[in-house]
Amino acid sequence: MVATKERLDELTVSEPESHDGVAATPQDGSLGDRWIRDRRPLGERLLEPIPGRWAAIGAVAWVVLLEVVRAIEPPAADPNAVDPWFVSALGTIFLVALVSAFAGFGLRRRWGPAASLLASGILLLFTVMCPASGHHTNVGAWWVVQLGCALALVTTSTLGLRRG
Repeated sequence: MVATKERLDELTVSEPESHDGVAATPQDGSLGDRWIRDRRPLGERLLEPIPGRWAAIGAVAWVVLLEVVRAIEPPAADPNAVDPWFVSALGTIFLVALVSAFAGFGLRRRWGPAASLLASGILLLFTVMCPASGHHTNVGAWWVVQLGCALALVTTSTLGLRRG
C-alpha cells in the first residue's frame, strides 16, 4: 500500500490535546481523572451539564432506595427521646442536600450529584451511628440492608459526579 500525504496524516500520532486547561495524557482515559486535575474554579465545574441518563439514575436511585430504607427500619427503641442538637442539625442539612440534589437532577447540573453525595454521606453516617446512639437497640438484617442502600447511594452519587 502506498502512503499518500492524506494517508500519512492518518497514520501519524499527534500530541495529546488539552481540554479545558487539563493536559490529556495517553493513560488519561477517565473523566474523573480530568475532573480532579481541572484547574477551573469549583463553582464553574459544578455548573456543567450532566446527561439526562445520569440525572434520571440519581433521582430514581434516591426514590427507590430511600423508600426501602424507610420501609425496613424498625420503630425506635424510645420514640419519645429528644435528639441532641447536632442530630437535628445534621437532619436539616440532609433534607436541604436531598432537595438540592433533586433540583440539580431536574436542571441536569453537576451540583445535583454533588449534593446527592453530601446527602448520601449523611445517610451513611446516620445508619452507622443509629445502633451506637441507642436509637435502635438491636442490629439485624434491616441494618445491613440499610447500610447497603446508603453505600449504593454514595456509589451512585460518586459515579454520577465523576462520569456524568
